[in-house]
Amino acid sequence: MVGRIKMERNKKRQKQNISGYSKILPAVFVVLSLFVIILPFQMPVNSTRAVLAYIFVPQIRAANAAGQYIDGVSSSTAALLNAARNNAQLKKEIKDLKIQNARAEVLSRENQRLAKTLGVAAQSKWSGTWAKIIYREPSKRTTVMIDKGSDDGIELRSPVVAVENNDVGLVGKVIEVSSNVSKILLTSDDDFSATAFLSVTGIEGLACGNGKGGANIKYIPLGTALQNGEKVYTSASSALFPDGLLIGTLSLNAGKSLQNSSATFLMPTLKLAVDPAKIKEVLIMPAIYRMPTEKGVKTDE
Repeated sequence: MVGRIKMERNKKRQKQNISGYSKILPAVFVVLSLFVIILPFQMPVNSTRAVLAYIFVPQIRAANAAGQYIDGVSSSTAALLNAARNNAQLKKEIKDLKIQNARAEVLSRENQRLAKTLGVAAQSKWSGTWAKIIYREPSKRTTVMIDKGSDDGIELRSPVVAVENNDVGLVGKVIEVSSNVSKILLTSDDDFSATAFLSVTGIEGLACGNGKGGANIKYIPLGTALQNGEKVYTSASSALFPDGLLIGTLSLNAGKSLQNSSATFLMPTLKLAVDPAKIKEVLIMPAIYRMPTEKGVKTDE
């Protein structure tokens, strides 16, 4: 009986202690919370407060998780935007490269055509400098000025050729040179001459301009069997021009006599391979015969 009474008393004491603790703990928690809040924002206190808040407040944990998710989404979005920009830039560069490749193919075909036409692959001597016609003298259309001069390697007496209808023909020679421009005497000028040969018979003569836009070939022996359309080329015995440059073709139906006034040789008319009045661009070949002391003098061979 006495034991039961003691046990009941102990239970009452425990309840009283618990009741007292329950009243004291909230007050202690409040005091500690206020104490933490009003402390200065130093690193240890901030860290402790953040850890406690993260542990005891579910909303903070949820917000932290949401923030991490948003950060991940932002990084992914930025990466996708960068990839899209890079992709667009690459597409533009590919288009530019296609245009450049197409242009390169056009230039390559043009170079191959010119090389094949001029025979530069087989004959290295048929190289030179391309130049454009920049002036034609109105009173005498048998000379032209080009946009290249000694600064570009142009020399006096250099042979000049041009392309017309896929045919390459001799159009003249350089007679004056300055630093940036040069003058060309065309094959149609009456002061022009070049040693030439007939492609069928092999007979040599002298191709001369007639001053009227055409030319003739002189000193062909009487009785030579000529063929209309026979090609005439520069001869290896020429002092100024390389062998094998096409000058023109025989035109036996030009309505003129093949003989000169004294009837000592034939002088058939030549239809020039390249019309001097139509040329816009020419190739200046390296000079074969050089006279450093001579400046702009027209000479016959």
